[in-house]
Amino acid sequence: MISKIKTYDVIVVYSESITNSAKDARCKERSPFSSKGRHKIYNDSYRYFLLRCKKMGIKAAFTTSKDIIGPGLFQSFWTYEKKWVRNYGKVYSRVLFDKFTPASIKQKNKLKLLTSSKSIYTFNNKKMTSIFQNKLNTYKHFNEFAIPTIEIINPSKQKIILAKAKLDKLLKNHIYKIDFNDSYIIKDKTGTGGFKIYKLNFNKICFKKIMKRYKKGKRKKKLLSYIIQPFVNCKNGFDFGEYRGFIDLRLIILNHKIVQTYIRIAKKGKFRCNEHQGGNLVYMSTKKIPKNVLTMTRKIIKSLDTKLDLKNSLYTLDFIRSNNGNLYLIEGNTNPGLDWNHKKKINKIKSKELIDLVVNELKLIIKDLK
Repeated sequence: MISKIKTYDVIVVYSESITNSAKDARCKERSPFSSKGRHKIYNDSYRYFLLRCKKMGIKAAFTTSKDIIGPGLFQSFWTYEKKWVRNYGKVYSRVLFDKFTPASIKQKNKLKLLTSSKSIYTFNNKKMTSIFQNKLNTYKHFNEFAIPTIEIINPSKQKIILAKAKLDKLLKNHIYKIDFNDSYIIKDKTGTGGFKIYKLNFNKICFKKIMKRYKKGKRKKKLLSYIIQPFVNCKNGFDFGEYRGFIDLRLIILNHKIVQTYIRIAKKGKFRCNEHQGGNLVYMSTKKIPKNVLTMTRKIIKSLDTKLDLKNSLYTLDFIRSNNGNLYLIEGNTNPGLDWNHKKKINKIKSKELIDLVVNELKLIIKDLK
């Protein structure tokens, strides 16, 4: 007997690396994200997401990249009905809220299969994702604003030194070369959350650590490649009253408009500002965004809009300011987190506001596709 395929208005697709497939009998978890570890808080945000969809008259479900079996088609899924419910039958939707970033060749092929039909609509613009998901592509498209970047083809000691030489040559002609010191940043060009980032100087360098991680990833057929950038002197860059030190500023943009903004302040003695790395996240009014940030943002939006259709697109832009007052785009992100720090009430309020905005856009997309 062929099981009937259920159809939903929208399906959230999350990467299998941190989620549980509803069909996985070995997994005894009662929710998509494990109740242990740092990802457990995502259960709250996606529960709210599905409940908000229901309130807006949208039939929504949650699934994982492990469940992909065809264009917009999955072998199992989760729903929320007073509690998380496993659904073992097949499910289909034309509209996907894609939170799936491939981390291996196998996953890359799955994403290709998932979106292989022209009738499938992904919330994130595919071309913009390719620009922002790859930090080298970000630099190539926005070299006027971004930090100088060189790719490391293979992170051996010899290749890293060669990439450094190419970067030094690029920096020699940079208009603001005074902003850079003798240290360098090596990072995974598709990495997120501040993970796999190394600050180096070439008198004391952690080649072994980088190569070990690369070889381990290669054995698992993961998509690992690295870039090298100069370290920007920015400890005294942005100044937001009581908040000083290593600070980056994030703008959240939806459908051409800045809808939220916050700063992240690195932990004392650290340079990475991400919350996952101990950084402090502080929301602020969009009215407090510095003028030069607004000017650069408008130029970036205009550039993207000229090349792409940005309708409904959700993405973020991250900036730092050097000690000399020069502004840099660190990166863009088409998959900003919708979770919140449960210790801060304002984070929960703001995250729910953002989810509400996303669901409103989804309702418009679904209406347009009917």
